[in-house]
Amino acid sequence: MKSKIFLLLIVTMFLIKHTVVIFAQQTIDPLYITTSIVYGLKEKSEKVIASGFFYKDRSGKIYLVTNKHVIYGERFAENLDPLIDQIKITLHLDPKDLSKNDDYVVSLFEDKKRIWLELESKPEIDVVLIPIAIDENRYFFVTLNRDFIEIPNIKIGFEKIFIMGYPYGWYDKLNNLPITRVGHLSSPFKIPFQGNKVMLGDVETHKGMSGSPVLMKLKDYVEIKDGRGTVQMGKTRTILVGIYSGQPLWVIENKTTGEKHQIRHTLATIWFSDLIIDILDQNK
Repeated sequence: MKSKIFLLLIVTMFLIKHTVVIFAQQTIDPLYITTSIVYGLKEKSEKVIASGFFYKDRSGKIYLVTNKHVIYGERFAENLDPLIDQIKITLHLDPKDLSKNDDYVVSLFEDKKRIWLELESKPEIDVVLIPIAIDENRYFFVTLNRDFIEIPNIKIGFEKIFIMGYPYGWYDKLNNLPITRVGHLSSPFKIPFQGNKVMLGDVETHKGMSGSPVLMKLKDYVEIKDGRGTVQMGKTRTILVGIYSGQPLWVIENKTTGEKHQIRHTLATIWFSDLIIDILDQNK
């Protein structure tokens, strides 16, 4: 007999609706319902497996946020011909039974024109927004919004981060729930690493997690006002730190032979979350 899943709707401090899912007497964080596995298709043939998450802008339009290289491949900054023409995501159908899901296919072109948004002025930014017209009455999901990005006057130090995605396409397929990996920031929050809108994270990641949201949950955080810090005891806040896009490369040179080798390391590349706002503003 299937276990029942009950839903309780609560209003968060961000003034958006979140859902708490109770399964076998355990609470499922609503953030688990913000993501989807992403299959990149070319002429209906699967070419890429990645991750993405749902974002709603101020007008109520919904986007799937993922990496630009999911569409273009590793040479995404050159804006070559896209490697895929559709994406397929998997959505929940019944909040009382997470095992009920359906695939949803989105064409990346309309009248031979691309529909996704990217930062035209900086093609090296590995973030895209794909508009999706989802029937919110038919499908069950949770969207992030601007309140998760704009966090003025909050002190952030050595906080934990967590990444929700689909490593090698592996996840809880029965309940359509992602895998979560936990770590820490390796570079200061919102300080552009090497001058780019990137932070580094010390967290284990794998292929298939490209496009995953990188999040942080703060508790009893410090708010700065008029140059003074006040501890917000008992309060919590969830922050969208950024968008994961793989592991950066190191170029190692053999001092004896002069040979150079590229190797990947275990740090995670995290693009600033406010790039979502930049992309939307540039594409108005």
